[in-house]
Amino acid sequence: MFNNFNAALLWLKNNNIRKKAAVAAAHDLDALTSVVVARREGILESVLVGDGDKIKSLLGELQEKAVDWEIIDEKNDAQAASITAGLVAGKKVDMPMKGLLPTGTFLKAMLDKKFGLLAEHALISQATIFHYAQENRLMVVSDCAINVTPDYGKKLKIIQNCVGLCRKLGIEHPKVAVIAPLEQINPEIQATTDAAMLTLANMRGQIKGCDVDGPLGFDNAVSLAAAQHKGIKSQVAGYADILIMPDLTAGNILDKSLRYMAGYKTAGVVAGARVPLIMTSRSDSAENKLNSIIMSVLQSL
Repeated sequence: MFNNFNAALLWLKNNNIRKKAAVAAAHDLDALTSVVVARREGILESVLVGDGDKIKSLLGELQEKAVDWEIIDEKNDAQAASITAGLVAGKKVDMPMKGLLPTGTFLKAMLDKKFGLLAEHALISQATIFHYAQENRLMVVSDCAINVTPDYGKKLKIIQNCVGLCRKLGIEHPKVAVIAPLEQINPEIQATTDAAMLTLANMRGQIKGCDVDGPLGFDNAVSLAAAQHKGIKSQVAGYADILIMPDLTAGNILDKSLRYMAGYKTAGVVAGARVPLIMTSRSDSAENKLNSIIMSVLQSL
């Protein structure tokens, strides 16, 4: 099991694992910094799709020679995303990476049926992996960027995506906390009824390979002391590996709070497609983008 992002990077290097990505709208200093470092670490080669002049200038700032990189000049964001998806579909690269373009533009190209990157009936979901510093371990929170108001059926698939991701992290039987504002079931709060149904589905074997419990408040999911203080008896409370958020709004706020207020190191990935999608916020630091590359290379194995 990997306790942090550096441990995962070291494992990839020790096993000589190297993948190739195409970066859509690569004319961004933080995105380029992350792929340059990943190349120097020996885990990723990249095709850079975007404003060629800006890319070359930024590479110079990073002490890189533009002639050493494959650059495709395309200033239009939508076209850059489409070219990137085509490179993945044509098996010229292993995975796409989002650069300086809106998430919607990036995903529209990745989900275009002509590229075949999404299996029939599959659901893609975003997951933020973060280093929980207090316990020195990695945790997963989902969905923070794609599924706006997931219902029971979508949350079930999001759980399955996260469980698969956790196995890549070495967590063989993850504990899943379905988050809601309170621990009691309240028909007026859909998040609590969804959580209860997911918990029962897990008990009856409909959701396999993990332990699911909910509804749980965020405090009870991550703090054993909080759970004990409230008298909550659960295999998941205080030990959660995965936090399933009630909707995108809650997930997105938590995602940004982890970075900007708690100062946690994070990575943003997308699960459920035929290949990993390296997808981070445009405002993410180069370090967090590098962490996303590390996790996506691991995810691809």
